[in-house]
Amino acid sequence: LEPYQSGMLVSPQGHVLTVWSYVLDTDYITVTLNDGRRFDAELVAADPRLELAVLKIDADELPYFNLSESVEPLAGTRVLAFSNLYGVATGDEAASVQHGSIAVVTNLEARHGAFETPYNGPVHVLDAMTNNPGAAGGVLTNRRGDLLGMLGKELRNSLNNSWLNYAIPMGEL
Repeated sequence: LEPYQSGMLVSPQGHVLTVWSYVLDTDYITVTLNDGRRFDAELVAADPRLELAVLKIDADELPYFNLSESVEPLAGTRVLAFSNLYGVATGDEAASVQHGSIAVVTNLEARHGAFETPYNGPVHVLDAMTNNPGAAGGVLTNRRGDLLGMLGKELRNSLNNSWLNYAIPMGEL
């Protein structure tokens, strides 16, 4: 299993929003920023139903995504997905970026392995291949950089057994 994932800064005081996963089930969590700086992180909150977690690093005046400024896209919106896909953004390397569009906005009906996913709310199903190791917790924006959502975990559609590339809308988080 990969010991890394993605996240996004959501406050200038160092709060990081990411997915809740086994990666955070450890005594030591390290956050690496896009400029290569590394910080010890503390898990300050988690919601297993939404599969999200909030970490805190000891830093101030950081650039961040303002969650209250997120927008709700429609199907067909062209998007950019920023993540630590395959662990490429572990030093001063830039995050990986994929482009695509939102294929549909629908409710999630999927499973993670043999288990139903605990999240049953709306998602943006993506035509970008974001369903790869390290992508979960990454940022989904439109082409102008407006925050749209957070990339989800690897899931399979329970209705037709196909893999899902999706993001949870920021309004749900």
